[in-house]
Amino acid sequence: MKKFIVTFSIFSFLLFSITTINSFAVTKTLTQGLYTLKDSGLVTGTDYNVENNSSGRAMLLIVDSTQLIQELIRFEPNSRKYTLKPLNYGDIIIIIGAGNLEFS
Repeated sequence: MKKFIVTFSIFSFLLFSITTINSFAVTKTLTQGLYTLKDSGLVTGTDYNVENNSSGRAMLLIVDSTQLIQELIRFEPNSRKYTLKPLNYGDIIIIIGAGNLEFS
């Protein structure tokens, strides 16, 4: 009986202590302005999906450290998601317009 109680206790402890953790990408919403990676809170080397989740239009311009345009995307209101190339440390993000761009 003692073995049964010990075995049952260990089994129930393991059963209830193993839980799954759901992880979700943290989204950042940026409005009109000029951002560096440090200012925006985005991470280098990560592919981001960007969408306009507002009723205004917006334009996203990404310029690298050598002042070359890397990405230029025009977002219509409530647009679909676009995947960006991985960002580098010296990149500058410029958002023009009344839209709210959501990076995830």
